[in-house]
Amino acid sequence: MQIYQYQTVTSTQDLAKKYLEEKNKENATFIAQEQTSGYGKRGRSFYSPAKTGVYLSVALPNFKPDSDHAGLLTLAIGVEVVKKLKDVFSLNDFRLKWVNDIYLNDKKVAGILTEQTKFGLVIGVGINISTTEFPNGISDHVGGIAQKNFDADQVSKKIIDAIIQATKTYQNPAFLNEYRAISYLNNKKVTLKIGHQHVTGKVITIDDQGRIILLSQNTLHSYSSGEVVTVKFE
Repeated sequence: MQIYQYQTVTSTQDLAKKYLEEKNKENATFIAQEQTSGYGKRGRSFYSPAKTGVYLSVALPNFKPDSDHAGLLTLAIGVEVVKKLKDVFSLNDFRLKWVNDIYLNDKKVAGILTEQTKFGLVIGVGINISTTEFPNGISDHVGGIAQKNFDADQVSKKIIDAIIQATKTYQNPAFLNEYRAISYLNNKKVTLKIGHQHVTGKVITIDDQGRIILLSQNTLHSYSSGEVVTVKFE
């Protein structure tokens, strides 16, 4: 595994994708202290201020998830990343919000992004750790983990290990028992956005295909994609 470290970049995802485009054959990780144009799902901006978080992307040349289990990969990465975060920040109750966010105290503290390219797979993880100030518009639902110094190299290494482990085990749905146990959405009423459609219902579970199961209008519905845009506490 090659590891490239930078002070400031536009996005580690961009660096990882460029690395794959150049047809390199070895796995590589790109780590930055700051991103000026970090992004997450649907290109949404991910706030990445200098030296307060961990921002990295892993490039896996020629890696393509098994088609029968592709929907499980991001979920498996989430489980493994939470395990590693608990190794370092053991007193925190991290939760996974389907499909790619990590929450703490009802605020998003980390995001996971998997992007398939022609030349392989890029897996990005952004974690706000000691970040305390956020831009207007996101400060009500985004937070940091700990208001203290942290060892960025240690956390980065653990996250890389988590990603690689997940790529080896995601095909076995047994890990979903762990996912369900730390799901942020258990028994909550949510609104799921799928394209231009919105569906509201109570979250029943995550099934063995990684789909979210909603009870809506007294009927169970399963969804393999979409974005949970609102969460209501009952």
